[in-house]
Amino acid sequence: TKLCEAAETLAELDDCISAFRQLQELHTKYRETGPVAKEFREEIWQRFKAASTIINKRHQQHFEELRAREEENLQKKTELCEKIEAINTREMKGSADWDNATKEIIAIQAEWKNIGFAPQKMNVKIFERFRASCDSFFARKTEYFRDLKQGYKENAEKKRALIARANELKDNTDWKNTANLFLELQKEWKTIGPVPKKQGDQLWEEFLAACNSFFEARK
Repeated sequence: TKLCEAAETLAELDDCISAFRQLQELHTKYRETGPVAKEFREEIWQRFKAASTIINKRHQQHFEELRAREEENLQKKTELCEKIEAINTREMKGSADWDNATKEIIAIQAEWKNIGFAPQKMNVKIFERFRASCDSFFARKTEYFRDLKQGYKENAEKKRALIARANELKDNTDWKNTANLFLELQKEWKTIGPVPKKQGDQLWEEFLAACNSFFEARK
């Protein structure tokens, strides 16, 4: 009777996992306890069994709900992987595109952290897929900006070479031929790729000053 009462108390616990574990101990004690009178045997077993059934059902329901949540989490994580994989196939036309995509990736990573575990057999696999997609994006971004920086450096060197040439020519009084050379330098300047704005403005001012010096003198 005391074991039945203990089981009935467990059936009211909020922690169904703890209740289930304690129930196993009660079952062991029930088996180890000697027999009762035959006329009470079935009645006392049914009482113990009824409390056990409640605990077992709650325990089973808990894990069914847990598995359902894990499957739902797996679906959410799969969708986030697909979003990043789609970003990785997107054509990036400039720094602004990369910056916007980075904000998207960071937002997706924050969303990922708020999602619970996927089923155990898939939890590591889905994380590896997610991490690989993120790593791929940031590796491509690093390469893009490294190449961009190198391009800026090469373009700046080309513009400095034109400035040096313009400064060599600005005091030349062979007006016609020198004017033609300046026009060629200006055409070449336009073909050179970009440099950072602040540096580009400074280089352009130096080049323009040399050109203006010559053309004002010619005038």
